[in-house]
Amino acid sequence: MWSNIRQALGSLALAVLLLLAIAGVLAWGTLYEARFGTAAVQQAVYRSWWFEALLGFLAVNLAAAALQRYPWKLRHLPFLLAHLGIISILVGGIIGGRFGIEGQLIIPEGEAEHVLQLPTNVLAVYQPNPGETVVLPTDFAARAWANQPNAQFRIPHTGQAIQVVIDRYYPDAVMDEHITDGGDADNPALALRLQDGEQQDEIWLLSRDPQRAGFGWGNAHVVFLEPSSTRQWADLLGVPGPALPSRGQLEIEFPDRGITRTIPVPDTFDHPMAIDGTPYTLAFRDYFTDLALTDQGVVNRSAELNNPAVSFTLAGPAGTEPYLAFALYPDFELLHQRERAIHARVRYVHQVHASLPPNMIGILRHRSGALTCVVTGAAGERHTAACQFGSQYTHPWLGYQFTLLQLYPRAQVTSSFRNRSREVKAEAVHLVAQQGQAAASGWLQLRGQLELPLEGPQPIRVEYRPGQRTLPVTIKLLDFRKIDYPGTQMAAGFESDVELMDTARGLMLTRTISMNHPLKYRGYSFFQSSYVANNGTETTILSVRNDPGTPLVYAGFLIVIGGVVSLFILRRWSTPAPARRRTPPRRPRR
Repeated sequence: MWSNIRQALGSLALAVLLLLAIAGVLAWGTLYEARFGTAAVQQAVYRSWWFEALLGFLAVNLAAAALQRYPWKLRHLPFLLAHLGIISILVGGIIGGRFGIEGQLIIPEGEAEHVLQLPTNVLAVYQPNPGETVVLPTDFAARAWANQPNAQFRIPHTGQAIQVVIDRYYPDAVMDEHITDGGDADNPALALRLQDGEQQDEIWLLSRDPQRAGFGWGNAHVVFLEPSSTRQWADLLGVPGPALPSRGQLEIEFPDRGITRTIPVPDTFDHPMAIDGTPYTLAFRDYFTDLALTDQGVVNRSAELNNPAVSFTLAGPAGTEPYLAFALYPDFELLHQRERAIHARVRYVHQVHASLPPNMIGILRHRSGALTCVVTGAAGERHTAACQFGSQYTHPWLGYQFTLLQLYPRAQVTSSFRNRSREVKAEAVHLVAQQGQAAASGWLQLRGQLELPLEGPQPIRVEYRPGQRTLPVTIKLLDFRKIDYPGTQMAAGFESDVELMDTARGLMLTRTISMNHPLKYRGYSFFQSSYVANNGTETTILSVRNDPGTPLVYAGFLIVIGGVVSLFILRRWSTPAPARRRTPPRRPRR
């Protein structure tokens, strides 16, 4: 008997210690989340192997406690059901944490997506030669307290291996940009002050950088352009000229041969075309109305003529080379200083020059250095004037004031990073890469890219981005709706009309996903999470979850409820009938 008592006390002490350990971990996780954020605590605690092992040990302990009562009797049923239900919940949670899939689908309106963005981040290293990609998992968010992780990676290469070291990690990084004059190459940068009532901003525009030459401010489009031809100047200033093809035209000059050819961009790209008088062949690949360089590559953001571009290839005796030409940024090719085997100068001319965007504040820089201001109204009205530094100008239709502050013809842009807090909000890493005697370093923000010139003719490209997983289905966003509370601009709900395509099963479904009505298909649940509005194009964000442990969790809850119900039923059955009907005797009155 005493041995049984000691065994029971030992099991009870072990269970109490285990529960105290789990309670301590959960308390620590709560404090960790308050300090570093949800993303950090998910990777550091709740998705870690040791936390799952702790839950698994608790499940084993519960199973051992139940086996101690063997052989079981009917009165043990509530006890057994309670233990079995808790074990099922724990096992389901472990399976879901280990084998479940969770992430986000980011889909612009009118586009389709099948690649899931995972909550964990990776380093993706693109090697142009031999054209390979190496994906390196990281866990920096799990160690948000360590600003110097000293993580080392070795990347195999056909020549000499590449060593990559992450020596600094900032969970909440902010970039401080410094622009100075006196760079090695022409790179015009313009400082501009914008003001609307109490709101005031000072920004820099770089005319030869497609991502920095223009942006939206309030209801205005602010751009800094360098027209490279008389025709472009005439179009931007509103001087009528000959009509252009609807998709524009290419002007290709071969200086070695003294030949210039003008080729309209066709509506269909069926076959390559020979360039008259030269041994070269041109093949159009794609046409963009609003090109953007994103984490997923080159995409067309909308049908608006905000950034027309065309991609094509030139093939000849020297080989085949790809080109990407911008209508608004004709010096893009020169800015990147790419050495080509084919000696040709390419310009892309588009009617967008004659049809400027509405509500525009444009600064045009002539080759002589003179500046001209061009502003447009909502209906295409246009005013032009010579710009003077320090003078304040007012947009005649919007009422915005703008002032030209400084112009650097040979601007040099340098960036530095600092950390604002310990919470994981805006991650950035500093990496150092070495290959043989060549070394390069730089800062890399989340969803950013960095080119590192190492040994070899072309630099390697590194991305710090969320991990990706390909879904068995493709989701296309047909329409997105934001429903506001009456009389306000506060969102009451979001709705996405989507088209689900399952090519493996030959199935296509059209459904509406709202905040309380997810789409469920093949074990995946698609929830409406959020949205992003960008220049009139709405992008939906769907949370996606596939948890194989969910049936066990639900079954565990039902089993626990069954144990509670059986406790009351068996307790009533085990009470003798006379005892249930017996009433206490009455006390005699005195």
